[in-house]
Amino acid sequence: MYSHFRYPTKRQTQVWIRRRKKVAPSQIAKELKVSRPFVSKAQRIARQRVSKLLVNAAAINRITISQSSPDHGFAIGYCPGMDATSYITFSPKFGVHVWFEHEGDCNECGETSECWRILKDLAADWEIELPSTKQPTEAASTLFRRMMEILKWKDERR
Repeated sequence: MYSHFRYPTKRQTQVWIRRRKKVAPSQIAKELKVSRPFVSKAQRIARQRVSKLLVNAAAINRITISQSSPDHGFAIGYCPGMDATSYITFSPKFGVHVWFEHEGDCNECGETSECWRILKDLAADWEIELPSTKQPTEAASTLFRRMMEILKWKDERR
């Protein structure tokens, strides 16, 4: 069965980001010059869309999600094909990304600069200090562990 999904609109994204930062709906309505019911509806739709994006990314990559937060655009699960803990992230800046926990030599990978760009943006979104002296695989592990702490999730990695 084909499931339709879309990214949140620009306005929904603005509301989603502000709510994620714990800005009150009345304050968001005032800032955006919209009604409070508009803010509530935009947040609800954005949350639903982010949830569908996370679930779809998991399904495509055959990941079983164990924990998910559409309010924060983050999910964790397990991919039996890769035998790895997997992280799915959503950010308006870079969209949806799937990360597989692994040990690797990032110096041999052509994606190192792209990984760093996304990890830095993600760390900035979450207001987490990213250790720049580590390889991207180690920095990602540190970042995801910190994100799970913020969400008060148990670390279920293998």
